[in-house]
Amino acid sequence: MDKHRRRVTLGLLSTPLVATLAGCNSSNDSQGSAGDFRTTLTDRLSAELHDEQTARQLAPFIEEACFNMTPSRVAIDQAHCVIAFAFGNRPNASGNPDELAEPGPMNEALAACCAALYRQKPVPMYVQWEIARFLDSARYPDIPARDVISIEPYWDDEGKLVYLSTDGVVEAIVRDYAGGEAAALGTAAVIGHRDHVKRCIITCRARKVASHAPEGIELPVWYDEQSDQPWTRRRDLYVLQDMSVQLLGIAQANIAQAYPNG
Repeated sequence: MDKHRRRVTLGLLSTPLVATLAGCNSSNDSQGSAGDFRTTLTDRLSAELHDEQTARQLAPFIEEACFNMTPSRVAIDQAHCVIAFAFGNRPNASGNPDELAEPGPMNEALAACCAALYRQKPVPMYVQWEIARFLDSARYPDIPARDVISIEPYWDDEGKLVYLSTDGVVEAIVRDYAGGEAAALGTAAVIGHRDHVKRCIITCRARKVASHAPEGIELPVWYDEQSDQPWTRRRDLYVLQDMSVQLLGIAQANIAQAYPNG
């Protein structure tokens, strides 16, 4: 496990894992019996594994990663800041991987979501650079530049462009703008693609940032077929990718919890 991933894993272990993850969605509030579904899932796993005990252990994690997709929400007037995560991009004109990509229309849509929230409650907005490029004074003259804090990629010592991961974005915000104290950010309203935002919330909470999706803001659910990131071009491709990342994080957290000393 690399250091970056282990820090997130240990963050997830600060409270019981299922409880932490379950708080990131509101799917269990919808109609239908979650208990009945859990029983069905457990029974099927038990039949496949011939092991009821293991099936009961695994079912909550599989249900959370694969079937709970509606993020928890917070009223906008309760938010103290915005954290916005990019989704995909467009290739740059030069084709040089060490030059910045074009932000693309998806991130323009996410910028519009940020602006819609800001107009209801002006708060600092920590946004990935692809989104920040659209939150300029020409497009949004009513939003002061001081409230748009762009989280930028960087170039390493060899001149290679390094884009930040979802976790890297949160790490940078807490380190550079909250003095290393996540609580200083207050409650974050998280902006992201509809299918990405739950995992963004999980990642924020792993770094102790209280976070929810904002009520009343319709997050984009469409996909950019020209995105330079293949997994963000189609919903069927992305959702499976996102589920796999959630399951991997859960698996690593469980291993670290079982064997904290390796």
